[in-house]
Amino acid sequence: MSKVPEKWHDAVMEFSLGLAKDNENFPKKVLSLFDKHFGYRRSIFFTHGISPFSGVSPRRMGAMNNYITYGIRYGPMYDYKERVYKHDIFRYANLPAHLKGRRLLFTDDVMSFEEYERTPYGIHMIGEDLYYQAVIFFYQGERIIGSMALFRSREQEKFGEEDRSLLEYLGSLVEASYQNYLRHSGEGRFQDNFQLFFQDVKQGAVLLNQDMTVIQCNAAAKEISQIFWEQYRHNQGHFLRSNYQGDPQFREVQTMINEVGERLSAQGSSSQTITSLARDITFYHTAFLSATPAGLAQTWHLMLITCQTKEIPKNMDHPYNSLTQQERRIVYYLASGMKNEQIAEELHISIYTVRTHIANIYKKFEVNSKVDLLMHLQPILKDQSKP
Repeated sequence: MSKVPEKWHDAVMEFSLGLAKDNENFPKKVLSLFDKHFGYRRSIFFTHGISPFSGVSPRRMGAMNNYITYGIRYGPMYDYKERVYKHDIFRYANLPAHLKGRRLLFTDDVMSFEEYERTPYGIHMIGEDLYYQAVIFFYQGERIIGSMALFRSREQEKFGEEDRSLLEYLGSLVEASYQNYLRHSGEGRFQDNFQLFFQDVKQGAVLLNQDMTVIQCNAAAKEISQIFWEQYRHNQGHFLRSNYQGDPQFREVQTMINEVGERLSAQGSSSQTITSLARDITFYHTAFLSATPAGLAQTWHLMLITCQTKEIPKNMDHPYNSLTQQERRIVYYLASGMKNEQIAEELHISIYTVRTHIANIYKKFEVNSKVDLLMHLQPILKDQSKP
């Protein structure tokens, strides 16, 4: 403990105890501990030496795009994975020879901030207020097995020598635990356990690789994807953006995952509910790290999905039952407080089409205003929440 500034002794002790506890999601645990004990609210854990398998394009091999994030939005990470990673000044292959083998690097160890601000990587990160950066590298012998990026905003203090002492020490603790974790994990375990535990359950389950591409899914997930696609097929943007290259039988499941991916990726483990007047579809996401037989790191994602049907009027003569799927969506958005222009943008239709739908809805309910319409639908809408 002599290497650590005295004010951090207690926090380092608690960090060490937390690191020793069993946890299937090692990177997520580490990122959480850095937040809990040292206040790093935004961070990324990268694994290195990605192993090839079905569904991963060759251009991604060896790239720093196999990661778990903490407190960082999906958007900048999607851009990073697609184009910015090549310019990452901390990418190990890009480092000058005299910096390779170091445990810890700050931005100004690699280049001056004036130079950094002009690089494609610096421009991208500064745009997200990820200005000051510290990167801890983890090794097994001479081979790099992972790294971890910690960020501070421009308004905060830049990383200094006191931070270096602390992070060097924490890095050595994490490296030892990470090496042990990789020795005791196995790539086949996730696929075997998926088949064993999820194939016959009523809850939807989807196993994905580090690119969020579907590798396996159970029958329940396929059924829910059919419901989801029928309910939200007005928005095909994510479907067209899919990098899916796998089995066509998973295409609709992949579409569903893409639709909710941005909402779920900011945190390593989270949930999101997509709601309509008829049902709630809830997604629970977590990420796991395993090692291949060759000792290379691989990230897997597991998505669990529930679909709960809501009570609708049992009287088949109720006007709600005469609404089309599009009209039901519009009713929900009206109840959520959206204006006609916002509804048109959400559904990718013109405002004149929205007004026509609303006129038809009023006619079916025999009302003349939104207030009267929502009064009729109050029993259905009272438990609704925004999607």
